[in-house]
Amino acid sequence: MLSGSSDGMLKMVKYCAIVNKTLFLWNMSRTGLLGTLLLMLGFIASCEKPELYDENAQYLLDEALIKNWADTSKTELKKDSSGLYYRVIREGTGSRVPALDDNIQVLYTGKLLTDTIVFSKTTDTITYKFLLGNSIEGWKKGLPLIKEGGRIRLIVPSKMAYRNYDVVPLVPKNSVLDFDITLQKILPKK
Repeated sequence: MLSGSSDGMLKMVKYCAIVNKTLFLWNMSRTGLLGTLLLMLGFIASCEKPELYDENAQYLLDEALIKNWADTSKTELKKDSSGLYYRVIREGTGSRVPALDDNIQVLYTGKLLTDTIVFSKTTDTITYKFLLGNSIEGWKKGLPLIKEGGRIRLIVPSKMAYRNYDVVPLVPKNSVLDFDITLQKILPKK
């Protein structure tokens, strides 16, 4: 008699679980939560492990690309100790160079080293004002090489730019960037 009642009890528990599950899913579908839950589960399931980034290996690839480009285009470049390639076009006439805590105003054109497509640009009427310390590493290292009114070309290895991140549709991960920058002003500190 106990075994029969335990079988009946087990069937009742299973039935209640099925009914509760059905009611739960029906209720979620009425409130739109089911779709949200399924969407969230899809996002979680599709998450990929982040790609490992080997800065040294990528820099060797970038450096080979830069050297090949410089040879092919017959462009003279200097290299600083951080690995940034540059060419000062005009030193500038200002009294000082920008520091990381300076707000500066620049005109610039940015493109991929291996392409002629410009991904970012300013004009004489639309300049870019920003805190130098908030910029990419290549700009932090390169802009202090000139004074106000100066112009520099920076060839920025990916480790000093956006590394292995896609930033905008025109800038794929691990891109070497080519900037032509004119430092218009070092803005007064407030």
